[in-house]
Amino acid sequence: MVADADTRAAAYRRAAGAGAARATMVLAGVSALDLIGAPATTTPPATAAAWATSMVLLLLPAIACGCLCGGLEPWATRRWHAAGRTARAAAYAGVVLVLALAWARHDREIDWRTIDPRLALLPLVAIAIWWGSARLPAFVGRAGPSLVLLCVAATWLHTADERDAGITRVRADARIAGRVATVVASLGDRDHDGAGRWLCAQACDCDDDDPARGPDAIERAGDGIDQDCDGADLEAAEQRELEALFAPPPPTASARATDDAVIGPRPDVLLVTIDTLRADHLGSYGYGRDTTPNIDAWAQTAVVFEQARSTGPSTRFSIPPLLIGRYITEIGRNGGEWPVIYDSETLLGERMAALGYATAAFHSIRYLRPYFGLSQGFEHWSCACLDERGPPLHMSCSDFITDEALTWLDAHADETRPLLLWAYYGDPHSRYEQHPGTPSFGERYSDLYDHEIRFVDEHVGRLLAGVRARRPGRELVVMLHSDHGEGLDAARDHGALYHSNNLYDELVHVPLIISGPQLPPARVREPVSLIDVVPTLLELLRAPVDPSLRGVSLVPWLRGTANGPHPPVMFEKHRAVDDPQHGMVLWPYKVIRTPATGSIAAFDLAHDPAETHDLAPTLEAGLRRRLVGALVHWHRNVRVPFEEQRRH
Repeated sequence: MVADADTRAAAYRRAAGAGAARATMVLAGVSALDLIGAPATTTPPATAAAWATSMVLLLLPAIACGCLCGGLEPWATRRWHAAGRTARAAAYAGVVLVLALAWARHDREIDWRTIDPRLALLPLVAIAIWWGSARLPAFVGRAGPSLVLLCVAATWLHTADERDAGITRVRADARIAGRVATVVASLGDRDHDGAGRWLCAQACDCDDDDPARGPDAIERAGDGIDQDCDGADLEAAEQRELEALFAPPPPTASARATDDAVIGPRPDVLLVTIDTLRADHLGSYGYGRDTTPNIDAWAQTAVVFEQARSTGPSTRFSIPPLLIGRYITEIGRNGGEWPVIYDSETLLGERMAALGYATAAFHSIRYLRPYFGLSQGFEHWSCACLDERGPPLHMSCSDFITDEALTWLDAHADETRPLLLWAYYGDPHSRYEQHPGTPSFGERYSDLYDHEIRFVDEHVGRLLAGVRARRPGRELVVMLHSDHGEGLDAARDHGALYHSNNLYDELVHVPLIISGPQLPPARVREPVSLIDVVPTLLELLRAPVDPSLRGVSLVPWLRGTANGPHPPVMFEKHRAVDDPQHGMVLWPYKVIRTPATGSIAAFDLAHDPAETHDLAPTLEAGLRRRLVGALVHWHRNVRVPFEEQRRH
């Protein structure tokens, strides 16, 4: 009996050891695959360091899992073969049934072209390596973990810069190790201020016993204490310069006028939102294809803002700020991935209703269902296309939206109040469809995207003509914009396919075109933001100024009377699963910062509009301090997160 027990124990140890070796080799392959498809600005050394970082984070769990699986494998194999053909067939059928049900539930919700193929390859690579390594000579299996450990140690311990680059890359791009890194980093945060001592790259806490000191702490000028852990105390003159940089321009005379008897009747307002439309795919923004002939013709009579930015790379980060005039992290909302906006917020519809406007909105995406709180102030809020053509997350609705808006206008032909009409076109958003009668540009992903834009353009053109025909003699202000852009080529677009991923210009550089009475056609190169829409509308309508708004009125640029620069244009990505990022355009420079690691990327947009050459490693010290200082100042001192508002 003792001999049998010893034999079983030895067999278990051999199986567990083999499992550990195989798990280590699986980890090496999966970690490498998880980092394939690096953004264009990521260097090979950073990718190698990121692989090493992944290995360090996941090696011990992988070995433990390998030991367990390897040890249980003989037992599981015996039980599987003993189960009989019927039981095995039932198990296979159960797996197929679960997958089929999941596919039937979600297939219409997913554009499979936006799914990174690496996700499908990860389990295949793991299975192939696990199965193949069992057939390697025994000495290779035993030596595998040691060789991998040696490679990891050599790479990990090489230089601090490479280690920081690896941490930054893993937390930004690795789907598996990135989540583990976030959890491990939180374990090193002793004072619970959100900054720790581990896996923090250039954003480590310089005093983990004092929550008032850390990389995201507010720096107090001239007190001799380095609150924000950047290695130096902020000078008073520097503080004044930063405050002046973000100071809004003084209100104009028209912004101060509030007497309706003096200002006369207000114009109608047409707000046109086109989902997922990046600026560089419109003819009026220099695109070579004829994707937007109707918009381009109207733009000839309007003011085109060439350097407009969204407040974030996804609808949830941009539409609430557009309607409220404050950044998404400042807005009262619940903690959902798609946040519900609280009733305490004042939205565009409420402001327009208070000015005597009749308000109507026509929508084609689920986030604009009334449940999410964005309909506040609108008398008519329709998501009829979702009800009639659903249930996909995004379906073809452009023809429906225009027809519905014009039908509503016909039904309200005797309306004497000024109108606010909001038409939201979702078609450039994937999934892409073929529209008979609309020109085709090819079969590539970007070709299908352009086809959708051309389809939307046809119906935007119908809307513009229809509104004018139905409201003759009424002055009309038209604002056309997008909520964010789209990644169309992972190799060219910094690793992004789809959106939400990052803050590069393919996702945040959006069209903004405005026409109205006494606004001469022009092209404006000054960087501006979608957060400026509400204050701009209020001034155009000669309504009172609201000092709580973050944006500034664009009326001086619309009328060619601006005598100073626009404040820095800010944008942010805030998610529960990815590290947040903040970005800024301070022309001609653009900076993107990841607070969790302190890493930055910097670009000269005047000479490098595609953001292919990261200037951060070679920025002159004074310029770097000015750019990063401005971005950090906004993040810590200007923006007031909603959670902090509630504490006070």
